[in-house]
Formats: sequence, structure tokens, C-alpha cells
Amino acid sequence: MKKIQSLFIIMLIFSISCFAQINIPVGTQSQLNKFLNSKTYVVLKNDRMSEYNFAMEEAIEKHWTLTDYEFVYESDFKNLQKDPNNSFIMINQVYFEKDKTQTLFDFIIVTLGGNHRNADEMPTLCAIPLCYKGALESDYDYKIPMMVKHIENHISTCKANPSLNEDNIADYYMNKSGSLKKKTLYLLKEEVEPEVRTKNSFASSYPYNFDYTTRENIKNIIDNNTKDAIILHLICPKLNNTLSYCIKIIIDTENGLIFYWDQHKISKNNGDYLLKSDLKKLAKKE
Repeated sequence: MKKIQSLFIIMLIFSISCFAQINIPVGTQSQLNKFLNSKTYVVLKNDRMSEYNFAMEEAIEKHWTLTDYEFVYESDFKNLQKDPNNSFIMINQVYFEKDKTQTLFDFIIVTLGGNHRNADEMPTLCAIPLCYKGALESDYDYKIPMMVKHIENHISTCKANPSLNEDNIADYYMNKSGSLKKKTLYLLKEEVEPEVRTKNSFASSYPYNFDYTTRENIKNIIDNNTKDAIILHLICPKLNNTLSYCIKIIIDTENGLIFYWDQHKISKNNGDYLLKSDLKKLAKKE
């Protein structure tokens, strides 16, 4: 279980463009070379009937191209982790360093094998938040192919650009992600603040293409590499009102590029939704 200063090592300092500055894990060129020459073990949950397992297997088989891979279970990990020729795609739990409740989040991480005591000490080449620990798998399993695409893109981007590091890669992604004018934002109506759930009210804060849709359609958009589509990945507590953070990520479904990333503390005035203020910040990207 890793401790992080803030989620995905997000520093809540806002730039002029109103995007949260984020510090994203970046492997060294040596680590990236090691990864690209490794065999990747995709670590599934021990629950053989897990929806996560089915979604991850399907996503890897359809979208993964970087390395040879094999599916294993959590119970197999200890026997594999010490081999420096192995790499892993797996779930790891993290929490806010300053969060007294130490609320856990599940991240999908990419890491390298070697002489380390556990996954927390292994080098992290990529990490993307999946959900609150214990969330219903049906809330996120349809987005897993997009996360696999993000991992591939991140590893390839870092390898091709040796000057990237944890201080500048966020700006690189924001500059590379392109114009929203050519994109359509797909999202679930129930994930949006009630004040802006009508199409007219949403459009008053976000003047570009958008569409309220279904989980099934979002999965199809991701699986089919639909061009010029972006979606919302919302991480919120739902079943546990004692958890206080809501995380909002907007990602390109074709290649996994991040367009927007922010979080807010849940309160009476700011529920566990994409907020009107997020739409205005996102629109300022232009």
C-alpha cells in the first residue's frame, strides 16, 4: 500500500489555465528499456469471476502491443516479483499522505520486478486511478480498455522523449491533447452536477460538442477507437458518505491522452459529481 502526497501525486496548485498541476510517474530510460524487453504479467484478482478480470483480459488481448504478456493471479505475484526480467500490470492501493482517514484508492500501476520487498518499493512507470477501494466493479470495468491505452501511450511517450520528467510531463500532455472544438465529450447524466444536467444548462458552461450516453455506448466508443471522442472518468464514494474526495479525469478514448484532471472535497455545495466549475475550467483550455 503506497502513501502519496496527494492523489496521483496531484499538487493542488492551480495554473493560469485552471488545470491542477500533476506530478505523473516517469520511468528512467534504463527502466523503460528494461520494461520493453521484459515479459509483462497482468495480475488479476484471485476472485476468478471478477468483472475486473474479464474486462482486463479482454482489454489486454485487444489493445496491448508493447510486450509479451501472461495473465496470472494475485496469489502468483510473490513467486514472480523478484525476477528482474519480469514486469507487471496490477492493482495497488494508495492513500493521501495528509488524509487522517487513510481512505484507500485502487490504482492500476505498471512496475518492474527485482529485489524489492513488495510492490510499494518497486519502481512505478505508470499509474492511473481506477476507483475507491471496494467500489462496484460495474462502475468502472467498461473503462479499463481506455486505461490500457493510456498505459501504452504513456510508456511510449516517455521512451520517445527522454527529456520528460515528473515536473514537465503534465504540461506536455496538456499541450499535446489538442483542441476541444474537434472533440465530443461523452458522459453519464447522473455523473454531472444536477444544476447542469439539461443540455442547455450544460452548453452554457461548456460550448463544445457533448452527449449524454450509456455505459454500453462508452465501452463501444473505447473498443472501436472512436476518433475525436473524450469521456469522463469520475471517482466518487457513492456507497460510503464518510469518504470526502471526488476525482474527475477526462481522457481521449482513442489514445488515452488526459485532457483534464482535478479533484474536490465533497460538501453540501459540491457533491460527488462533475461540477459546473469543472466545465468552465475545461472550456478555458481553448
